[in-house]
Amino acid sequence: MHPADPRRAAAATVGSATALAGVVLIAYANAFGAAFQFDDFAVVVDNPAVHDLAAWWASMPGIRPLLKLSYALDAGAGMPAWRFHATNIALHTLNAVLAWRLVLHWQSRLAPAAPAFCALMAAFLFALHPAATEAVTYVSGRSIALSSTFVLAALIAHARADARGDRVAWIAALWFALALGVRETSIVVPFTVLALAACDPATRWRETLQRMCAHAIVLLIAAGAAAAMAGYQRFFGVSLSTRSLADQLLGQLHAHAYLVTGPLVTLRTNIDPPLEVPASFDAASLVTAVAMIALAALAIAMRRRAPWLTFALAWYAIMLVPSNSLLPRLDWVNDRHLYLAMLGPAWLLALGLSRLPRRFATFAAIVLATTFAFATHQRNADYASEVALWQASLADAPRNARAWTNLGDAWRREGDVARARDAALCALAFDAQYVQAVLNLDALPGTDIRERRSRDECLVIAVRGGR
Repeated sequence: MHPADPRRAAAATVGSATALAGVVLIAYANAFGAAFQFDDFAVVVDNPAVHDLAAWWASMPGIRPLLKLSYALDAGAGMPAWRFHATNIALHTLNAVLAWRLVLHWQSRLAPAAPAFCALMAAFLFALHPAATEAVTYVSGRSIALSSTFVLAALIAHARADARGDRVAWIAALWFALALGVRETSIVVPFTVLALAACDPATRWRETLQRMCAHAIVLLIAAGAAAAMAGYQRFFGVSLSTRSLADQLLGQLHAHAYLVTGPLVTLRTNIDPPLEVPASFDAASLVTAVAMIALAALAIAMRRRAPWLTFALAWYAIMLVPSNSLLPRLDWVNDRHLYLAMLGPAWLLALGLSRLPRRFATFAAIVLATTFAFATHQRNADYASEVALWQASLADAPRNARAWTNLGDAWRREGDVARARDAALCALAFDAQYVQAVLNLDALPGTDIRERRSRDECLVIAVRGGR
């Protein structure tokens, strides 16, 4: 190798990382001024356990300790929101760079003939896709952004262990442990390693499984700690009592359909997705189930001919399993769970574009990145205030009673009783049994709880954004 090559490679690496950081800062420039939203008040603003390091330490042991530590490090006099947003944006920038390096490893094993720029293109699409905003611009979304940092680091370290031996495998296990300390869904790490190994015909299974012993030890320790903590006992108790397994499976068919047809493909984001789950298996459920089975069959059939396709689809599915599968959550679906999952489709798209003539591929990549960046910038503007965020939610789904209720609470915080009353009445127009709307309405001064709004009136209010 020419002596200048390592320097050129290092310069190219620095240049690519700088470009990723630059586009993230451009797309998220208006996120620094975003307000605290919804869960942020319970998780951060009104939670004394994360207001300083001493309070955080006194609250331990507890669930998600490293997430809470990150909030405590950001907290200070006056709880400035910009500091929390700056940390989230920095994490997203780091994740984009880590994603690029990880996809380069995927290509070396599964698609060695693919040009190197495919990995960088995938990282750009991941960095700029508006579905990421809920994990970045929403302070409470940090659990996903921060855990993703450690997940990506663990997978990169594991990739290096293939070349450097077992000592690096223990470093990968350490990153895995840190990821679990932020969010339980990080359990996907060892399964992702196994999926990659299954797609690579050159895998040495004995060595791979030996290096997985460190991950198994981390899992056992984490499982024991979780079982001993009252917080996790309550967490899983509430989850398992939320709905039956049959209802959960039916709802998740529609949740996955929403994620693909909504935020992932059409770029439609919503802080409170208005998912309507039917009471029984219907035609839409059948179509979604058939599509999912067909994709799974395709992935299995193409494992040898196109291992990159199989792994990209497997990555998407594995990343969504903890949040959108058998274990119920209070919400059927949230856009932020696409955060890491969408790296798989982004890589597939980049590989597809690479088959076009270079000029057309470059043009298409620029158009896509620009479109994503613009959509992200626009979405960040919705986080400027609580009112703006819930108005945006209702503009997408004006019949959502919970969104109306939250908009009314946001208006109340701003001291606009008239608009708060309108929003609560509209919540009851679409769901007459919505208890929180009744309580909010009853708490407003000078309100007659017998007052009503028609649905048509509410649709007009949703379009206008107010009275």
